[in-house]
Amino acid sequence: MRDRNRGRDVPAARSPQPDPFAVQLRELLARPSLSAQLLQHAAEHLAAIRPTEPLTLAGWGRALARADARVLTGYPPAVAQNASCRAMAALDSDMWTTSRTRGEWALCLNAAAGTV
Repeated sequence: MRDRNRGRDVPAARSPQPDPFAVQLRELLARPSLSAQLLQHAAEHLAAIRPTEPLTLAGWGRALARADARVLTGYPPAVAQNASCRAMAALDSDMWTTSRTRGEWALCLNAAAGTV
């Protein structure tokens, strides 16, 4: 296309290239928080292994340790500790007082993950 004022061709309009940093930031913000991921992975573990049996303290520790290793590995200690504290704070006190199966705990953890 010719520019009447300048008498030469005007380059065609180019579509703007997406900023790679903005794309990565959008993807990062679309993911659940680290605390939510921690609870979700613990819930997946509890639901996958003997979901009809009662949850024991050892079973809870294993589920949490596996989730911690899967989600928080590679993060600085302060970030990992903050995510763990936020995840534990999201758990309702009623969850601890009632006896539940591993599957019921998984449902409760998934619900709690939606709040953090």
